[in-house]
Amino acid sequence: MKISVDSRYKMMQGLFWMLYCVSPGFVSLYLQGRGLSNAGIGMVTALFGILSTLFQPILGRLSDQNKGWDWRRMILMLTVPCLLICVILPLTPGVWAGSIFMGLVILLLNLIMPFLNSAHYYYSLAGVNINFGVARGIGSGSYALLAILIGTLAEKFGIEMVPITGIVICLFFILVVFRMPSTAEPVHRTREDSVVQKGFLQRYPEFSIMLVASMLMLTAHNILNTYLLQIIQSFGGSSSQLGIALAIQAIVEVPVLFSFSKLLKRFRARSLMLVAAFGFALKALLYALSVSVLMVYMIQFTQMISFAIFASASVFYTAEVIAEEDQTTGQAFMTSMMTAGSVIGSLIGGWILELRGVRAMLSVNVLIAALGVAFAFVSVRHKSRSTPI
Repeated sequence: MKISVDSRYKMMQGLFWMLYCVSPGFVSLYLQGRGLSNAGIGMVTALFGILSTLFQPILGRLSDQNKGWDWRRMILMLTVPCLLICVILPLTPGVWAGSIFMGLVILLLNLIMPFLNSAHYYYSLAGVNINFGVARGIGSGSYALLAILIGTLAEKFGIEMVPITGIVICLFFILVVFRMPSTAEPVHRTREDSVVQKGFLQRYPEFSIMLVASMLMLTAHNILNTYLLQIIQSFGGSSSQLGIALAIQAIVEVPVLFSFSKLLKRFRARSLMLVAAFGFALKALLYALSVSVLMVYMIQFTQMISFAIFASASVFYTAEVIAEEDQTTGQAFMTSMMTAGSVIGSLIGGWILELRGVRAMLSVNVLIAALGVAFAFVSVRHKSRSTPI
C-alpha cells in the first residue's frame, strides 16, 4: 500500500518531536543525574542555544540560495550526527562529556526545526495537500507518550535510558525522511531590492518586532520547561511526575493543533500570535501562584492557549509576511528566536534558581511574559509596507 506524502509528513513530525522530548525535554533530568548544578545546566543549554541561534539563519539562507541544499538533505545531514551522539552518550561517563554531547543534540535538533517547517511550505507550493495542524498535533501527542515512557524508564533503570531511547527514534526518523519525495525547489531570484542588499530584518519590520515578542514568549516558556523538574522537586515530586507533567502539556496541544486550520479560517495568524502571547503570560502568572504538583498538572492545560497556538501560528505567520524566495530564511529566523528564548531562559532561570530559589524565578518569569505581550501587540498594530498580503 502506497503511503501518502501527508501521512509521511505526519510521521516525520511525530518522530521529530519524540526526539525533541529526548533531549531538550529531559535535559535537566539527564544533566542533574550526571551531577551538574542548576547553574551548570543553564550554561550548557544556553551555550548550545547561542550556537543554534547563530547557525539557524545561516543554514536557512544557504538552503534558500543553493538548489542542492534542500530541506530533506539538510535534515539528513543533521540527524546522522545526532544518532551517533546518542550511541556515544551511554558509553561516555563524566559530567562534562555528558553535558557537551547532550548540548550537541540540542544544537542539532534546533537546526533541524526550520527545515521541517519549510518542508510543509514547499509541498504546499508544489500542490501537495498537507494538514500542518494535524501533523504538528501528532508531534505533540508523540511527545506526550514518550515523556511518560522516558520518565518511567529513567526512574526504574537510570538516566541513560534517555539517549538509548534517542537511538531508536533517530533510526526511524532518518528512514522516514529518506523516503520523503522531493518538493518544488525554493525560488532563487536576483532582485534589485534583495535581502542581501537591504537586510532581511529591515525589509520586514513587522516581522522583526514579532521576533522579539517570540523570543520573550519562548523565554518565559523555557524557564518553566527547562527547570520544570526543579519546580516539581520543590513540591516533593520526582522524575515520574516530570514525565506526567510534560505529557499533559503535550497532549493538551493536540486538539488545538488538529483544529488549527479552522482557527485560521476565522482569525489571521498575526492575531493568533497575540493570543499565544497572552496565553504564555497567563501560564507564567499561574506558575508563580502554584503550591503543589497537582496544581502544576492543572496549569499545564494553559498550553492550549499558549504554545499550542504559537507552534502553528508562528509557521503560518512567517509564511504570510515573508516573500516566497525568503521562506526558509524567515522560518530559520523565527526558529532562532525560539532558540534565543531557550538561551535566555536557561541563563536567567538557572542564575535566579541558584541565588534566590524557585519562587523568585517564577516571579521574574511573569515580567518576561508580560513584555512578550507588549511586543506582540506592537507588532500586530504595525502595518508593514513590505508585508505581501
